[in-house]
Amino acid sequence: MTTKQRRPTGREATTGNLREVAAVLDQPDRCIPTRDELVFVFNIVRGYLPSPRMMAFYGGLGALAVLEVIEWPVVAAIGLGAAVARRSSSARTGELVFHHRNQLGVAGRSANTP
Repeated sequence: MTTKQRRPTGREATTGNLREVAAVLDQPDRCIPTRDELVFVFNIVRGYLPSPRMMAFYGGLGALAVLEVIEWPVVAAIGLGAAVARRSSSARTGELVFHHRNQLGVAGRSANTP
């Protein structure tokens, strides 16, 4: 025989009595994310994904590894090297843009012009 009851905490529980054994199963709280929370998480994840061009590159490398045209350790080294080179070049580009903006000044004019 099973019965449902509301616990003092407001959660539902199911109690089952089987001969000399009694079991109480608490139902977990359900947390359904809102649309804003899902959009927030999606934007964070999208920031970590590579560009569509790089995704095609990695997909091509994966296809070459699956078809055994190139051995998988070589494919892994090429993919890792491309990712590191891409990350370091984007960091360097950001530094150059920051340096260039500082040279121009706040108003966008050259610091040497009156």
